[in-house]
Amino acid sequence: MSLTAAAVKAKARALGADLVGIARGDVLDRHPPDPSRPQTPARITSDDSKSVIVLARRLLTGINRLKGHDDRHKQYSTELVLTDLEEIELKLVYFLEDAGFPSITVPPVHFDPRHYDPKGDTRGPLSLAHAAVEAGLGTLGLNLMLLTPEYGPRVLLGAVLTNCELDPDRPLAEALCLGEACGRCLLACPADAIGQWKLDKERCAPLASPYGFSYLMSHVERMVQASREEQLALLKSKESFMSWQSILRGVGVYSGCTRCVDVCPVGRDYDTHLRDAQEAIAERTPEKEARLAEMARRRESGDRGPHYAHSTRWIEGSPGP
Repeated sequence: MSLTAAAVKAKARALGADLVGIARGDVLDRHPPDPSRPQTPARITSDDSKSVIVLARRLLTGINRLKGHDDRHKQYSTELVLTDLEEIELKLVYFLEDAGFPSITVPPVHFDPRHYDPKGDTRGPLSLAHAAVEAGLGTLGLNLMLLTPEYGPRVLLGAVLTNCELDPDRPLAEALCLGEACGRCLLACPADAIGQWKLDKERCAPLASPYGFSYLMSHVERMVQASREEQLALLKSKESFMSWQSILRGVGVYSGCTRCVDVCPVGRDYDTHLRDAQEAIAERTPEKEARLAEMARRRESGDRGPHYAHSTRWIEGSPGP
């Protein structure tokens, strides 16, 4: 049975994907975001990665209107969206395999434990943001997150690798992010983790995954080192409860702070649903404003910072084969 790209994308949308694009696996293999730690389809499977189908599920508008960075409503709802996206991937794989094409899911939050980084730079087998750019869904922003014309950065990404050769989508022709001329993500970041086309993952991770592995290990370490009486108190503490709840549902593990996502003005959804709630940025400080102003001055003189050139392919749009 033959399948067309249009048929596969129509099926993905029928399953619930808000956005879907297709990239060639060999293009992603030739352009790893970090050659020293390549995240490429062929490293997952060299046999069944002819096409990479990138899927996006939008975040709920209601949670993006909330202003807190450690909001349990946000964390829980985002976990539900993640689960929904994983089910869409799985059902799309069955669709492809029923048509005779072996396929593999690339879950949104799958990390290889062999590449665990205690400083927060643990990576998945495939960089979904970069794959999404190659698949025509958007371009990267100042914090190196994917921005889409429809929803800005307010999407979760997943992918399916398949043996089916599908016509790829063309990358966007122009950058979506205004970069140093905007900088709202930098101003809103409570961890102050956003630089000039750079994200400090060591600063970001504790808020992006507030009740993740590092939180659990710190709590266990305190319990081990405490006296017997203190151990009993810690066992029944809020921290133990939060760890238990997060292990049970994943809440706050893969779903934490989204302040840079909430305030980004890119996306048709921002003016319609978010501007009234997110225009003012409470995290704005004179120090952040001064740093952003300096970045803007450097940009006017042609200096985009030391990290821009490395990511130009995915920031500016229209990457070649």
